[in-house]
Amino acid sequence: MNKRLFIAVDVSEQTRSLIRAIQSELHFFKNNIRFISPQNVHVTLKFLGDVSSDQILPVISKVESCVSSFQNFNYICEGTGVFPNIKKPRVLWLGITEGSENLRELSWKLNDSLRKLPVQQEDKEYRSHITLGRVKHYNYRENNLNLSNFLAMKFEKTINNVAEMVLYESFLRPKGAIYKAIHKFKLK
Repeated sequence: MNKRLFIAVDVSEQTRSLIRAIQSELHFFKNNIRFISPQNVHVTLKFLGDVSSDQILPVISKVESCVSSFQNFNYICEGTGVFPNIKKPRVLWLGITEGSENLRELSWKLNDSLRKLPVQQEDKEYRSHITLGRVKHYNYRENNLNLSNFLAMKFEKTINNVAEMVLYESFLRPKGAIYKAIHKFKLK
């Protein structure tokens, strides 16, 4: 049986509170965006895709050896943005400034160590962020001012500590995904 898996780091309660505040400010988008529940937000390091049950232990083993020498670190959430661009936004995100290089390095090491296993390989460059919501419908003329306001939002930076990574299983539901932690990997 296959499981839809990904590896991520969690966010602080301070960041979850910030996300709640940002999402409440985006009430003008409510019919056009599927917001991510603040309890579900995380920083994805590696999406593994559908992985057969017999490959989960090899994945855990590879990840354990990959992160065994990695020191814990902090990252800072600051700024907002969209993917892929302002004319056709599909994802609204919260940015990560300080610590993004560490997240990128962790992601790269995970990709490299899992390359020989039957998991999804990433071909695009890793960009650390926290997804706030996914755009369902967007009309540039009608929503450009609202989007500009979102991109110009000012808020206090939040600090997050990365002392562990989590292997999650994802269950897709009509009202949003549900995540279940399968394994935790401690950093030094």
